[in-house]
Amino acid sequence: MSFSKAAEELHISQPPLSRQIKELERELGASLFDRKAKGIELTKAGEYLKIEAQRILDSIDLVAQAVKGIADPKIKTLRVGCVNFLMYSILPPLFEIVRERAPDIRLELSAMFTEAQEKAIHSGAIDLGFVRSWIKDEKLTFEPLSEERLAVIFPSPASAETDPARCIESLRDSAFIAISPTTAPGLAEKVRSVCEEYGCVPNVGYICSDAYSIMKLVSTGLGWSIVPDLAYRDMSMAGVSIVMLPQSMVLGLCYAKPVLSDSEKRFIELAKAYFSDRARDARS
Repeated sequence: MSFSKAAEELHISQPPLSRQIKELERELGASLFDRKAKGIELTKAGEYLKIEAQRILDSIDLVAQAVKGIADPKIKTLRVGCVNFLMYSILPPLFEIVRERAPDIRLELSAMFTEAQEKAIHSGAIDLGFVRSWIKDEKLTFEPLSEERLAVIFPSPASAETDPARCIESLRDSAFIAISPTTAPGLAEKVRSVCEEYGCVPNVGYICSDAYSIMKLVSTGLGWSIVPDLAYRDMSMAGVSIVMLPQSMVLGLCYAKPVLSDSEKRFIELAKAYFSDRARDARS
């Protein structure tokens, strides 16, 4: 949070850096930094841009790793899709298990929502995917792995209610941070129907395409949201409170091939064992 230190890190002088930042702010039509006498801080727009930029850079890293895997014929590359809410929460430990127990398998990971994975599996762009159960295509196999309950998340001081109905009622006038219906129509529709059950028409102030952005925006006090609780439990942030809802969804693995490769069979076995262990630990 220092222009002079940032310029030093980039091996340039401070004036060109400050000028480029101002040009970026003009291009975006938003102030990214709150320039104070004692220092600078990111504005809420700047914080959001930082989150999205990091997500894009992470995606570039995944692509680079996939390219290396394609170039090495000794490595069996398994192309796996997963819903965005889980990429940065409960799935990384599974990916580490696969790396340890099946080192000959290299995972090419793609974060995409259920509907996009359905198309990608049909086109052959991915081999299998972690999806939610509203896929109804009879040509695809869906194997349930875990139940996901939905939860209301909100800035900690925003509500003291623990009953779902009263909690939603107390938040209804605050800005709602919605999941994008363009990128995740199934999940967006599920959240909409849950709100309807509680007689709430959310005051949508922001629309985001991924879980981390929603969690981060809630943590900064911008509004409230409804998300799968698996994402919250494994990606909880300071300043975010939660009230569990009775409504739930089913998460599972989906694939199209009638005959699976040894790599695919091994991955599915490890995934089933991983989610089974998680369920057992939760019960105990």
